[in-house]
Amino acid sequence: MAKPLLITLLPSADVDLGRWLLSHYGVTYTERPHAPIFHVLALKFWGVGANDYPLFMREGKKFGGIDKLLPMLEAEATSALKLLPDQDREAALYQEVHDLEHYARWDMGEAVVNWSYWNLLKYKSVVCPSITTDVPWYEKLTCLLAFRVIRALMYKGLKLDQTAADAALQKIYAGWDKFDQILSDGRQYLVGDRLTFADLALATSGGPMILAQGYHGMLPNHALCPVFMQKVYQDLRQRPTGRFIQRIYDDHRASQLLCVKPGLLS
Repeated sequence: MAKPLLITLLPSADVDLGRWLLSHYGVTYTERPHAPIFHVLALKFWGVGANDYPLFMREGKKFGGIDKLLPMLEAEATSALKLLPDQDREAALYQEVHDLEHYARWDMGEAVVNWSYWNLLKYKSVVCPSITTDVPWYEKLTCLLAFRVIRALMYKGLKLDQTAADAALQKIYAGWDKFDQILSDGRQYLVGDRLTFADLALATSGGPMILAQGYHGMLPNHALCPVFMQKVYQDLRQRPTGRFIQRIYDDHRASQLLCVKPGLLS
């Protein structure tokens, strides 16, 4: 039987969330990471949409994106591993987890993507390892030789400029304020007294803003980042939300490298 396959956009926060979910539920797989732009072609090759990543395939079935992957994994999980409260018996807790994970991934998380790409793509030597590590050789070569073209396509696709990046940073700070307030009572987890999907969503969506140790999506080297970015990372890392994110990685992320099988090109 073929090993389950995970098709990814290498540095994506939702991709790292997908890796974490599979690890949490004890599912083994082989990852095929792709560089930006090329990941869209790979997804089309497998017959799914451009936003259906990470794409998990097992026994002929395709699960494109976290919102399809999580329900499948939850349905198979033992009660001790479940990350979602029971929707019927714990309706209020379930809704709280849903609201917080959605905010972390889509409101704050989108801002993290926009601010990070706008700034990091200006520095080829800083960002290239994050988008080319373990991708097919021809994708890496193209990124190296046609970096300005890749950058222009990404800026256009994400509608990025300095104004958008400045607004994104303000949304990130607003997100930190929101979660700092939630954590101000000393709680160990965002919802209830155990790890939930909300904790993993915040950790992966906010992880790039503190260059979290344990993030498996090849974040840039802090020392190579421009000074203004280093300052943002340092400030956010020291706040309650930043410390919470790193603790969730430290306490709940298993040590793991990219599950890449050499020689797989598609």
